[in-house]
Amino acid sequence: MMVTDVKAGPQRHAEESLTGARRSRRQTTRLIAGLLISTFLVFVPGALRLKAAQEIPDSSAAQFRAGDRWCAVGDSITHTGFYTDYIYLYYATRFPDRPIDFFNCGSAGDTAKGTVARLQKDILRHHPTVATIMLGMNDVRRGFYSSKFNPPDAQAQREAAIEVHVANMRTLAEKLQAAGARLIFITPSIFDDTVEFQSEKYSGVNAALARCSENARKLAEDFNAPLVDFHGPMTRLNQEQQKLNPKFTLIGPDRIHPKEVGSFVMAYLFLKGQGITPFVSDVVEDAAGKDQCSFTYQAKALPFPVPIECVEALKLVPFTEELNQERLRITNLASGKYQLTIDGKAIKTFASAELQNGINLASLTNTPQYQQALEVAKLDVERYKLVQILRTLDFLDAGINPNYGTTDEFDYAAVLAKRKSSPSSWGKRLWVEYAKYKPQQAAVRQQKEKLVEAIRQASQPKPHQFKVLKE
Repeated sequence: MMVTDVKAGPQRHAEESLTGARRSRRQTTRLIAGLLISTFLVFVPGALRLKAAQEIPDSSAAQFRAGDRWCAVGDSITHTGFYTDYIYLYYATRFPDRPIDFFNCGSAGDTAKGTVARLQKDILRHHPTVATIMLGMNDVRRGFYSSKFNPPDAQAQREAAIEVHVANMRTLAEKLQAAGARLIFITPSIFDDTVEFQSEKYSGVNAALARCSENARKLAEDFNAPLVDFHGPMTRLNQEQQKLNPKFTLIGPDRIHPKEVGSFVMAYLFLKGQGITPFVSDVVEDAAGKDQCSFTYQAKALPFPVPIECVEALKLVPFTEELNQERLRITNLASGKYQLTIDGKAIKTFASAELQNGINLASLTNTPQYQQALEVAKLDVERYKLVQILRTLDFLDAGINPNYGTTDEFDYAAVLAKRKSSPSSWGKRLWVEYAKYKPQQAAVRQQKEKLVEAIRQASQPKPHQFKVLKE
């Protein structure tokens, strides 16, 4: 038997056992980033999918390394935590020998300038070894593109906003690099000013984000850092789908915030940009003309269980084909139908031709290795919730405590007693969460660290006994 482990990622169908947990994840996210409006996606039968080989430039984006402390720097799109969570879970299953820790450093409503201001107390306090940077959505000053914004110097103000963004992005990168963090620039996700909604389009915002994307590319060159392109592929995919259905969007009614499906597309683009190869494993077994064969199988990775809320994204990007191949090929089989069993459990019946051409085990949710991946995903749901709780605490602390990150000595109880009710439902939810978890912050951090270790342990592949027997 030959087993080639090149490792891959996500899988087509998530089992119902994860549905409740993922729903809990969505509820937690609504609490932490309640300013987001639910994504509105209209799928078109037979719609075009993103062709990654054509759409994604050859990126030298460095993959994460064992022991990395990854800080995801961004605005509300990062604050929500969807795309980074899918990337984290992919690494847990795809690279079980490469554990990483993740820190959500997204800040709702933030700009590059604001991120520079909070850098020390909100980002560097985590001692990142690698930082992804995705900013621009707020920097371009979307109000400057309103139909009601028409001062004589409107274009000059738009240009000035982009110049401020670029200058602060450079300062941010310099400071992160000086602190010892490897940089990965990400072009901003799209603003959908073309979808046919009743809300104002703010035409020109996405073109301004394209300008930010080009500047991010230049900064990546200047800092000798990798760049992953979200903006270009997402814009093209959005436009292709809207030719078929003008109401299609990767984003949502607010034209800004992608949720699960759009975020999964972003995770796909990131992983492809890192140059990750398709295969969890590639197993070839020679049946030598017999009507059965058996062997021991142990890959170095697990298939990735695509969250049930992201399955529709597989209609848009070739994720399974390009990042989730657990291939099994049985050569020189006698003609007929064969039952595949793993560890004595019947998995599925295949024609000899199918087995000889190769089947993708990652598409089978009843294999023991897929079931193991589901257990990892369940643990990750809990890790995600704790990461988001910690993000709420850091987000608010960075705003109210001028010395946060240097000292934790601060009268938080007095702040909570004196503060007025937030005018927004989102703000109210955040402060309720803050009051509940601030006294337990150290315990929450410790629990998260234990889950990171539990995920590392749970993701270690196990040996399995395979048997293919003619029916």
